Amino acid sequence: MAIASNSIITPQRPFTATAVATTANSTYTDTPTNTVLLARQDLLPPSPFTVVNASALVTVSHPDHGLFTGMQITVSGATAVGGITPSGAYTVTVLTADSYTFTHGSNASSNATGGGTAVLAQLARTSANGARITRLTALARATATATELQLYVSNDGGTTKRLIRSILMAAYTVAQTTGQTAVDMGYSDSAPLILGASDTLYVGIGVTNTGIVFRAEGFGY
Repeated sequence: MAIASNSIITPQRPFTATAVATTANSTYTDTPTNTVLLARQDLLPPSPFTVVNASALVTVSHPDHGLFTGMQITVSGATAVGGITPSGAYTVTVLTADSYTFTHGSNASSNATGGGTAVLAQLARTSANGARITRLTALARATATATELQLYVSNDGGTTKRLIRSILMAAYTVAQTTGQTAVDMGYSDSAPLILGASDTLYVGIGVTNTGIVFRAEGFGY
């Protein structure tokens, strides 16, 4: 079978990510300040955690997670389960396509399943084997001063961040009688941003604003 130049045979899953930048970054070295991680964030099913008395191991229900052992996630929005409240960054060990474990910082005090209905898991990487980003846009969520929009990529977990794209967002005054047009950073299905397995995206703005909302769309594999 002939393979077109843009064909990707590896199975793909839709990828979306949002981030909000509010504080200016004016540092263009490999260690910029005030950048925000732009990575996939999943809402877990209700009561996603199972814990065992006297153990720090947490089993997580996360359907079709697409993670691999050793990948890092950041958990937020959890309520207490078995005397602990999972929150923060954890390294996962995959059990099945729908579950994995991580080690909390303290032991549970009882056997329990829970954690609430608003638990979010944000991935430290875009996808297990990389991704292609086919759309990346930004909108101001309030009256905004003109600002540079900055896109960085890191392949070492955020220690080093390289500036790879810059575009101007014009000043915008919020009004209910006018529509705001999203700033498009220029990626498309025919001209995607290709990310490797260890690549992670970060965004920044040149001028402090109430909030610039970035959204990335594409496919992970």
